[in-house]
Amino acid sequence: MSQLYLVRHGQASFGADNYDQLSELGEQQAVWLGDYFRELGVTFTRAIAGSMKRQQQTAQGILLGADQPLSVAIDAGFNEFDFHTLAAVYCHSAGMEVPSVSDGGRLFFQMLRKAMHTWSRDELHASHNDNSSHSLERWQQFHDRVHNSLHSLTALESGETVLVVSSGGAMAMAVSQILGCGVDTLIDLNMQTRNTGIHHFHFSQRGFQLTTFNALPHLQRRDRLHALTYT
Repeated sequence: MSQLYLVRHGQASFGADNYDQLSELGEQQAVWLGDYFRELGVTFTRAIAGSMKRQQQTAQGILLGADQPLSVAIDAGFNEFDFHTLAAVYCHSAGMEVPSVSDGGRLFFQMLRKAMHTWSRDELHASHNDNSSHSLERWQQFHDRVHNSLHSLTALESGETVLVVSSGGAMAMAVSQILGCGVDTLIDLNMQTRNTGIHHFHFSQRGFQLTTFNALPHLQRRDRLHALTYT
């Protein structure tokens, strides 16, 4: 069978004008993870990332730490859903302001849970937000693109070891599809996934078997506990 290491991007710039950029800590998390793979003797046969900058930066950092000069293929099916637009559309439809992230995001993520539930029922549309210049992807479109990108891997030759760098929401969607979970569990999985967390699978043409969820062996040591982050 083949192996898939599905990794969430490193810490991004939550609360900044441009979230899609790794912080200095996020860059370090990626290199530490690559160093862990190198020490473990994991040799990737291919590397894939979504088209978002934070995902590509993380993939490059992992390969740098692993001392594996692979090129990173881009598959936008592994992109995160647009949570900024989702929040704006949901809050507009609910007649409320988008919560500040000044408290670390607690109120924002409470709102995002509700928004994701409403979105999953196909009750939100970009037309609800007159100020949005972005269209809101349908839940079914999000489901289908993650499914298609994930299952494209099953066409690979047996024995591959694949690195895929994605984001929390897309990774939760992938895991929920493999395990047959509902929306409540999908949202819980999304909120639990930490930066550079590893989901490990074995897979073949018959499908995927989850063996590890949200592992952080490269950070779970006393001198790196400060580097355990969610955003």
